[in-house]
Amino acid sequence: MNDFYDFTKLKIGQHVGIELDPYILNYPMDDKKTTWVADQGGRPFVLRFFQPSKGKVESFLQNARKYATIKHPAITPNYPPFYSKLWVFSCSAVCGGENLYSFLGKYPDGAPLNVVISLFDNIAKALDQVHANNLFHGHLDLNSVHVVNGLGLMTGFGAHNWMDRIDQSEMDARFFPSEYLKKDQKRTPSSDKFAFMKLLMAALLGESILDKDFATNLPDSHPNISDAVWNRLLKWSRESSPHRPKSLVEVIRIIRADLYKPQAGSSSTATKAIRRYSRNITSRMIILTALISTGLIAAAVLWPTEDPKTIVKAPTPPSKLTAKEVFKALPQVLEEPLSMGGTAPKIEKIAPSTFFMGDQNNMGDDNEKPVHEVDIPNGFYISKYEITFNQFDKFAKATNRELPPDNGWGRGQRPVINVSWYDAKAYTSWLSNQTNEEYRLPTEIEWEYSARADSNTAFWYGNTVKAGYSVCDSCGSQWDGVSTGPVGSQASNPLGLFDMHGNVAEWVEDCYHDNYEGAPTENQVWLANQCDTRVLKGGSWYDIPRVGRSATRYRATPDLKASNWGFRIVRIIQ
Repeated sequence: MNDFYDFTKLKIGQHVGIELDPYILNYPMDDKKTTWVADQGGRPFVLRFFQPSKGKVESFLQNARKYATIKHPAITPNYPPFYSKLWVFSCSAVCGGENLYSFLGKYPDGAPLNVVISLFDNIAKALDQVHANNLFHGHLDLNSVHVVNGLGLMTGFGAHNWMDRIDQSEMDARFFPSEYLKKDQKRTPSSDKFAFMKLLMAALLGESILDKDFATNLPDSHPNISDAVWNRLLKWSRESSPHRPKSLVEVIRIIRADLYKPQAGSSSTATKAIRRYSRNITSRMIILTALISTGLIAAAVLWPTEDPKTIVKAPTPPSKLTAKEVFKALPQVLEEPLSMGGTAPKIEKIAPSTFFMGDQNNMGDDNEKPVHEVDIPNGFYISKYEITFNQFDKFAKATNRELPPDNGWGRGQRPVINVSWYDAKAYTSWLSNQTNEEYRLPTEIEWEYSARADSNTAFWYGNTVKAGYSVCDSCGSQWDGVSTGPVGSQASNPLGLFDMHGNVAEWVEDCYHDNYEGAPTENQVWLANQCDTRVLKGGSWYDIPRVGRSATRYRATPDLKASNWGFRIVRIIQ
């Protein structure tokens, strides 16, 4: 048997595969370091390394080759595996977007039906198609579905089906069907159907429903679904395999039909109670109920009559806090502790809002048009300052990563420079692991709103630069056209954020598009099928003032680095 490289020793920046065209590891996607985002030739990939303790290498390779044949818009592509005396790993495309767990956090009481249908329609079609060929996802849960432009996409399709057993490190245990709990774990397309119905219920009722017993705690009705359709969904959500739907497309079809032809719920409270009782009843309970009923009838006949006692109703428990109340209760400024000691970058709370995005002053380029209104329905945290050398160096040393050069200008509180988009993403991944919260780069929408601070002018303070507000070429600071300045050297904007215009241009999450035609009208990462370049915003110490406007956007390949590029981070509010 080959002595393959120990995946637990993999490091950020390491070259794997063949020497002439290696994959460069950017950041791990799990604590065990079995799954990595890597770059090859300027394109990102997901690499999943063989784990000898989980099964045989022959099974790993055969499984990877089999699932590389699947092609569907709702499934991120898998590619043939890599195999040598040293390395063995599978390879798939990077999906991007937002995982379903994070997305459903916006709808704690359930998403609207049109959103649910948009999320699951293509997933249902994809699963029915592959199930017909006896292929299946195998570990379908909230983390293996990503939301891109409102559509659900499945990631890591079939990636773990070579393993002798799938456990909680590969899949959320709340989605385990009963057959996964047996000694001889059996995985089939039916397992996907069970997980699909749980995902659907989480979308319809809120993610917290997954922590309850589906046999007894699913509600008897849904405010936006007719009783007839809801009863079918309840039946399909049962634990036992015979009750699982034969076609997932049919599940979405009846929900869509209900959306356009709503039927008023007609069941009385008593009827619903009986229905819930009958769903959970067993033969033993039937016998017991019969005996109890006989006793109650006798008691009713023989019991002496008394005046009825006054019934005191229990006080109604306080209702749950609304999302708005939860947001308001959060601290305005936050510095979260790192598990290794110290704190994460200081972040500022930004409230939900709407604004007009793009060049509103006819000072920009065509890629800043058309101006369009964008909704930010959920608040977020964004770092008050650009990420500094102090903060990035701590991450680099902790992960044995090469320190980026400072061009002789000094480190400390100056913004980190000479970092690629992949470097910035690796930092946010590390920060998420250190805090157990979700950090990422800002979306282009979040960045521009944060820079504008409710302004419609070129800069948050007006249409022309002023000394003391920005670091750029001829902005009036001592660092203009020479070097970066320490973060926070200039005035903050009304949202409490520093250096949004100048100092360093900042990487954001989004793929670059030539203009805003078809751009999202609600806050989300804007991706593309061929994401060769990413967006930079904000201008820098090197650029003329015009480049530092709120609306300015330009592109670069994600592997490039420059002495006038850096980044700041966003912390998602669940």
